[in-house]
Amino acid sequence: MDSMKQFVENSIKTINLISEFESEKIKQLAAKIAESTMNGGIIHWFGSGHSMLLTKEVYSRAGTLTNSKPVSQDNYLGKFERVDGVGDALMATFDGLPGEVLVVVSSSGANPLPIDVALIGKSKGLYTAAITSMDHTNQVKSNHKSGKKLFEVVDLVLDTHAPFGDACLSSPDGSIKYGPLSTLAGVEIVHMLTAEVVDILLAKNYPPPIRISRNIPGGMEHNLKLVEEYKKRIPELAY
Repeated sequence: MDSMKQFVENSIKTINLISEFESEKIKQLAAKIAESTMNGGIIHWFGSGHSMLLTKEVYSRAGTLTNSKPVSQDNYLGKFERVDGVGDALMATFDGLPGEVLVVVSSSGANPLPIDVALIGKSKGLYTAAITSMDHTNQVKSNHKSGKKLFEVVDLVLDTHAPFGDACLSSPDGSIKYGPLSTLAGVEIVHMLTAEVVDILLAKNYPPPIRISRNIPGGMEHNLKLVEEYKKRIPELAY
């Protein structure tokens, strides 16, 4: 038994599945993001629990779109993702505008909080997308009052191809499950998405608002120009 080797093989297999089956949908979402970006729009990201890692991956980091904004950066949200009403309270101050894009990350796609975030965003006229595991969500019941799951309420679904229970390995007797893939798969999706958005914007002669490392010559100056452009909508960027 070589769990490390198996995990690497499963990781590569998952990335290949994303490339094969999700690329066209990623292009669709990228087109929406590019259009919104050219109109001065913001990309809104939501996740709770470990899904919040993807919202941090695209916020204020080198190589990503500066107009990416987490709906929340509260790490405690994961404790409340099964509680009805939390989504309504969270989204009471949501400043998304019609035509902008909201990406909701939830591996199970079954809990009330991410579903409510998606529903409220959609009601405000945003284009909504989900990053979720269809293998997992198809094997569980919804905890939302509507009985629906995340993939049923959004405009576009991106499948991480992560396995049910988010574990790709098990001990010989099957009693221990480990080797989660949803974060790795989600990161692959969000950076494929960024790459496609950049291609679209460059083809339209629109400078992509990509942040660069402030630890390289000219990095700080470059980023401050982008901060100036987006600080009214994302004041947290200012430093």
